[in-house]
Amino acid sequence: MSSSHLLRALRRTLGLGRSQLPVDGRNVILITGCDSGLGHCLAVYCHNVLSMTVVSCCHNLKSDGARLLQQLSSQGDERRRMHTLELDLLQPCSIRLVHDRLQDILAEDPSYQLTALVNNAGVMCFGEFEWQVPEQIEMQINCNLLGTMRLTRQLLPLLRQQRGRIINVTSHCGLQALPALAPYAASKAALRFWTDSLRIELQQYGLEVVNFIPGSFVLDSNIAARQQQHAQRMRECFSAEQHAHYDVYFEQFNGYLKIVSGYKAPNQLKDEALLAKFKDALTSTQPSALYIHEPWRYRVYRWLFWLCPTPLVDWLTLRFCAMPTYETSERKIG
Repeated sequence: MSSSHLLRALRRTLGLGRSQLPVDGRNVILITGCDSGLGHCLAVYCHNVLSMTVVSCCHNLKSDGARLLQQLSSQGDERRRMHTLELDLLQPCSIRLVHDRLQDILAEDPSYQLTALVNNAGVMCFGEFEWQVPEQIEMQINCNLLGTMRLTRQLLPLLRQQRGRIINVTSHCGLQALPALAPYAASKAALRFWTDSLRIELQQYGLEVVNFIPGSFVLDSNIAARQQQHAQRMRECFSAEQHAHYDVYFEQFNGYLKIVSGYKAPNQLKDEALLAKFKDALTSTQPSALYIHEPWRYRVYRWLFWLCPTPLVDWLTLRFCAMPTYETSERKIG
C-alpha cells in the first residue's frame, strides 16, 4: 500500500473532510427493481425529494409500479426527469438495451452526470433446499447475483468515466444465513463479498462502492408475491417418499407464508430513517462501506449471532425466524 493510499484510508477511518455532495436534475441515477418495494420508494424519493434525473428499471412496464413512475415522467418539468425502462436481468439483450438507452439519456444534456447505479432488483423463494426445484434455485442465483454482475459490468465504463458510485442492496441473509432461504442467502452472501472486492478494486479509479442492507420489508414489497405458485411447483415435484415425509409440515409452512404472498400496492414502503441512510450512501463524499437499517430486534439478534457459539446461533436463528418447523408440525399431529 502506498503512502497516499494509507493516508486516504486514515482520513476515511477518522471521517476527516466528510461532507454531502449537492444533487439536482443534472445528476442521473439508475435504480433496478422499481416495480414495488424499496426500488419504487427510492425512485420516487430521488425524483420528488432530491430532484434527480431517475432511470427507473422495472421488470414489467405494465405493472402498477411502472405505471405510477411513468406518470411522474409526464409531469410539467422543464425537462423530463423520470425515465422508466424495462429490464430483465436474466436476458443479456435487455441489459444491453438499458445500457444503450442510458447512454442516449446522458447524451441529451452535456451537464448530465451518471451519479449512481443502485442494484436493488432481486427475487426470493421460501422453502427448504430439498424442496426447491432447480429452476427456483437458479432463478435466485441468476437474478440476485449473476444478473447484477452482468448489469454492473455493462455499465462500469460509464460509471468509471463519470465517477459514479455503485450501491448494492444486499440483505441480513448475507450476514446470517436463515433456514428455508438457502439459495437466497447464498446469492446475497456472494453479493456482499463481491461488493467488498469491487470496492477495493475501484477505489483507485475514484469510484465508491457501498453495501446497503435495508432490513426486512417483505410485507411492503412483491419480492415474495409468487410464493404460493413456487410452493405449488415444489409440491408437484415431490416424490412419493417426500410427500409421505413432508406433506403435513409443508402445508403448515406454506400456510404460514400466505401473508407474504400476493401482489401489494407498489408504494407501501415509507421509512424516513431508511431514506436518510440511503441519502448518505448516495451523497456523502466518504460513504461508509456498509449501511445497515434494522429494527432493534434485528440488532439484538445480530449481536447475539456474533457473540454466541454455533449451537446457540442455530437455536437463536430458529427463534428469530419464528416459522413452522418439522418438529413443531410433528408435535401438532401427536
